[in-house]
Amino acid sequence: MFQFIKWIFKTIFLIIGSLLFRCNTDEKEKITFNGKVITDENFIVLNNQFARDSANAYYKSRSFSYADVATFEAVDDHYAKDKNKAYYCDEYREGQNYYLSKRQTILEVKNADPASFVSLKNGYAKDLKNAWFEGQPFDVKDVSSLVSIDYHFAKDDVSAYLNRHPINRSDGKTFVIIDGNFAKDSSNIYYYGYTGEGQNNICILPCDRQSFQILDYRYSRDNVNVFFLGFRLKDVHAETFQIMDDDYSKDKNSVYFQERKIAGAAPETFEVFKENEMFGHDVNYAKDKHAVFMDDKKMKDADLSSFMVLGENYARDNRHVFYKTSIVKNADPATYSVYPHDMGDADSEDGNYKYHEGARIVKE
Repeated sequence: MFQFIKWIFKTIFLIIGSLLFRCNTDEKEKITFNGKVITDENFIVLNNQFARDSANAYYKSRSFSYADVATFEAVDDHYAKDKNKAYYCDEYREGQNYYLSKRQTILEVKNADPASFVSLKNGYAKDLKNAWFEGQPFDVKDVSSLVSIDYHFAKDDVSAYLNRHPINRSDGKTFVIIDGNFAKDSSNIYYYGYTGEGQNNICILPCDRQSFQILDYRYSRDNVNVFFLGFRLKDVHAETFQIMDDDYSKDKNSVYFQERKIAGAAPETFEVFKENEMFGHDVNYAKDKHAVFMDDKKMKDADLSSFMVLGENYARDNRHVFYKTSIVKNADPATYSVYPHDMGDADSEDGNYKYHEGARIVKE
C-alpha cells in the first residue's frame, strides 16, 4: 500500500513538472517586437528597434518598404543600413498630444557609403569620408580617427569637437573629460557650460596645470587664481578662498557674487540668508555687519536689524517692502505677504492692495 501511494505522488509530481516545463518553454519561444508577439516565421528581430520580414524593414511600428530588405541590418538603436543606403531613425512626440502619441521618423543619411558606414554611439556615425550626428553631416578634420566621447563631445587625432564645432586650440589625441564641466588635453584646461557670448560654451582657463583643482561644478582654482564657470575672479586670494551658498564666495579680503566682487562687503561678517533656499526667487540676499545685499548690489534703503526675506523676489524691513532692490511704493510691511504661486494677476498683497512684480495692481 505504501509503495502504491508513493508511486501516485511521484506520478503527480512528474505530470506537474512536465506541464510547468512546457509552459516555460512556450514562454521562451515567444518572440516580441515593439510590444507585440510575432508569429510570422519570416520576421527577424535585429535589435530592440529594428526588424525585417520578407517584404519590409521596420523601425519600431513604422515600416519602410523602399529599403533593400534582404541586406537590411541594424547598426545601432538609431542607425540602420542596407547595400544601397544608410538610415537614421528616431521617435518623437507631438506637442498637442505629447503624452498620447509617438511618431517615428526615418531619414536617409545623405551621401553615406553603406559598406564602410559604422556607428560611433551617442548619435554619431561615419564612413570612410564623412561624419554625421543624428543623421546630419558635420565637418571633421580627420574622419578616420573620429570617435564620440558623449552626446556633446567627439574628437579625432587633430581636434576635439563640442556640439560638432571644433574646439579652438584643442588637441584631439589627448583630449579627455575630467568632470561634468571640465576637460583637458596636453596643453589646456577647459571649462564648458556658460562662458559668455560667442565662445561656443567652452573656454580655456588661463590656469597653472600643475596646481589646478576642481572645487565643485562651478568653481575651480590653481595656486594663484580662482574661476567661477569660465570667469576669473578679480584680485582673489586663492589660499583663503571659500565657497558659500547661493553663488556667494569670499577670501580674506573680499566677497564675490558669482565672478563679481561686491564693493564694500566685509568678508569677516558676511553671511547668506538661509531663507534664500526656502522660497522661490530669481535673486539672492545676504548681509554683513553694515548692510544688506541682493546678489552683488548693496540695498542702501534696507534696515539691517529688521530685514527679512519673503520669497518670490520680495523682502521687507520695518519701514519698507522691497521687490529685488526697489522699494514697493506705499506698501505696508506689517501686513505684506507673498503668494507661493501667482493668483490671477497678483503675486503678493498687503492689507490694502494687491501687487505684481513690485507694482500695485490698479483695478479698471
